[in-house]
Amino acid sequence: MDSAAAVRHPARSPRSRFTALGSRVLALIGVLLVAGLVALFPGSDEPLGTDAPADVFSAARAGEHIDAIATGPRPLGSTAHADARDHLVAVLEELGWSTRVDSGVGWMARSGEATQRGARVQNIVATRDGTDPTGTVVLAAHYDTVRGSPGAGDDGIGVGTVLEVARAIDSGPPPRNDVVVLLTDGEENGLLGAHRFVGTESVRAGPVVVLNHEARGNAGTPTTFRITSPNGILIDSLAGAPGANADSLTELIFEALPNDTDFRRFAEHGHHALDTAISAGSAYYHSPLDTPDRLSRTSLQHMGDTSLTTARTLAGSDLTTVGDGGDQVVTTAPWGLLHIPRWAEIVGAITLAGIVGAIVVLQVRRGETSAWQVGAAVAVALLAAVLAAGAAWLPWWIVQTVDPGMAAPVADEPYRPGVFQFAAVVAALGVLLVARSWWGRGRPAAALTCGAFTLVALLALAGIPFAGVPLTMLVLILPAALGLLVALLLPQRDTVWPLVAITLGALGSLIFGLPAVLVSFDAGLLYGAPVAGLFVAFTFAAVLPLCEPFASTTRGLVVSATGTIAIVVVGTLLAGYLNRDGATDPRQEYLWYSLDADRGAAVWGSPDGPRSDWSEGLLTTGPESLPTAFPWREYRPMYHGPAPVADLEAPEVEILEDTTGGSARKIRLRLSSPRNAQAVGLWIDNTTAHVHGATVDGFRAEPSDDFGFLFWAPGADGIEVELTLSMLESRLGVRVADLGDDLGEVAGFEPPADRVVVQPTVAVTRTLQL
Repeated sequence: MDSAAAVRHPARSPRSRFTALGSRVLALIGVLLVAGLVALFPGSDEPLGTDAPADVFSAARAGEHIDAIATGPRPLGSTAHADARDHLVAVLEELGWSTRVDSGVGWMARSGEATQRGARVQNIVATRDGTDPTGTVVLAAHYDTVRGSPGAGDDGIGVGTVLEVARAIDSGPPPRNDVVVLLTDGEENGLLGAHRFVGTESVRAGPVVVLNHEARGNAGTPTTFRITSPNGILIDSLAGAPGANADSLTELIFEALPNDTDFRRFAEHGHHALDTAISAGSAYYHSPLDTPDRLSRTSLQHMGDTSLTTARTLAGSDLTTVGDGGDQVVTTAPWGLLHIPRWAEIVGAITLAGIVGAIVVLQVRRGETSAWQVGAAVAVALLAAVLAAGAAWLPWWIVQTVDPGMAAPVADEPYRPGVFQFAAVVAALGVLLVARSWWGRGRPAAALTCGAFTLVALLALAGIPFAGVPLTMLVLILPAALGLLVALLLPQRDTVWPLVAITLGALGSLIFGLPAVLVSFDAGLLYGAPVAGLFVAFTFAAVLPLCEPFASTTRGLVVSATGTIAIVVVGTLLAGYLNRDGATDPRQEYLWYSLDADRGAAVWGSPDGPRSDWSEGLLTTGPESLPTAFPWREYRPMYHGPAPVADLEAPEVEILEDTTGGSARKIRLRLSSPRNAQAVGLWIDNTTAHVHGATVDGFRAEPSDDFGFLFWAPGADGIEVELTLSMLESRLGVRVADLGDDLGEVAGFEPPADRVVVQPTVAVTRTLQL
């Protein structure tokens, strides 16, 4: 070091160095303790009983509705579905709301899928007129379920919330705006009820704001993860609700999941909307175990409190101003929602870059590091963050590879994910500790701090096109960066106040970072663990200034690596033991059945590989496409095996009208199911004809060269289908099928004693030449 540097950094006695290190240790421990308390004890809503005041939300009262409808699966076309509808209508009528059932066809034609989806849906619409309406507030949830699931979470929690919020609104002052309860039908089959609603309902008065309620599990913190734009007034209204949780970043993460909600239809139609859901406990999602006794009443109370307050605020607001509310970005702080204008997020990203740049310049000028070392540290920090994300995912991947039955097949999640989550965090943290130990052997610690901060600042700038990304980077690193900058600007002989500034900055970052790590796991281990690993990396960066006095040695590197490996291995083994077969709720497996009525042959099938000896005995081949047995799966691979031939009637096709002119042909058919199955389907052999026009049960479907559809709730009389064709062959090739969910119809089938079947399906298919 040159003489100038020696002046700036006078030699310290061993005692002073010990005192400085001890101060850093105490500060770091204090920061971790305070931030940990904030992360682990965010507060919860104690479920209220039926004796709660009439004008507040009660989980017990809402739970009564869930108990009533979630006694068993209620897919479209089932008796249980009709019973649930009747119960819900009776509840709303008893509340005194103007209630009706809107029946009609809902439809979905998804890009990239040949099989379109439709249904005769029956939306429940109930209205409370406002005293001086400027618009309409819609409380929305869906009351149907997938096959085989009672749907206490998906979407019993939404239905219970909406009904209890409606009752509580009646107990307070009359709302200014019209309020509508909308319980949609056919959400699970393609957002069909919402499609029907937005296509047929006229706006009662002014703009429409929809509060949609959903679930991808049975527990966790209700989070508003999507909000339409402009969103300023919507976020302001949400921010006034107790315990409200929202994050602009979640919309980007949600798009990576294979899920959707009715929110999409509302948004596409131009309605303003908020989409709120719980997503922890996703092992129970879409399963036979999604029962009322397994639904978190704390989550129900939390969702209800937030929804009631938000609905009341919007019901009393001037909704004509919603469209002029501007765009905001939002995240959740320990004290409530932190939301700023979109432009402020962009300015914040630029400001963060400036602050980090100032830190780098000061550190370089003081001889603590050099520009090239900072550049190298950026690359190391990036690699460490990526490896931390991968390491967080690794424990679950290993166990799932060894024992695939441990994962519930719909969400690839175990019943008890807690220890897996701990192992994921330790694995990510271990990677970062090893990286720091490696870097610190002969390289300045200040360079790694500058490199990590620079990386986050660059990510904030790169994320400017994506709302929410810069804000996330800001709350994770800006407090720590400000603390470090203040410390660098203070007199260097002062050992107390620079430490105070760095400590407060690190604490400010950690109270955002640690909850972000925990909440990431609500998306499940498959998706959430890597995201949690990234948040661990960003949070680790925030405490690097406090860690600079800690020496990096070869011994430290070895201890970090071996310690991490040991803890992760023990944690993974313990997690596997806690989730072993027989120690949890019954494991889940897909099982579908298809009978080819033409050949008198049948097959078991599954979109998922066998997960037990039981399923291995049934699914002996695959995966490969089975378009004849499961035409709605098109050419997606299926595991399969031979099955007994059940005595089931095939779907019927009756020609009602048939006219031909040259190669053009118009044919009208009736497609029905003699066994009164829940759905019927039809697919055209595209080597025999191209479809130029199609009407299904009165609805104009999307024509295509590879046309097919699956239609739910066709009723005993079936549906009419009208096709306009250009013929390629003399006869039209048609494949038809009907679908039910009772595997008991298959003679000789015995359900496994220690397994539950997810989304059971019984299909009968046949081919016709017309």
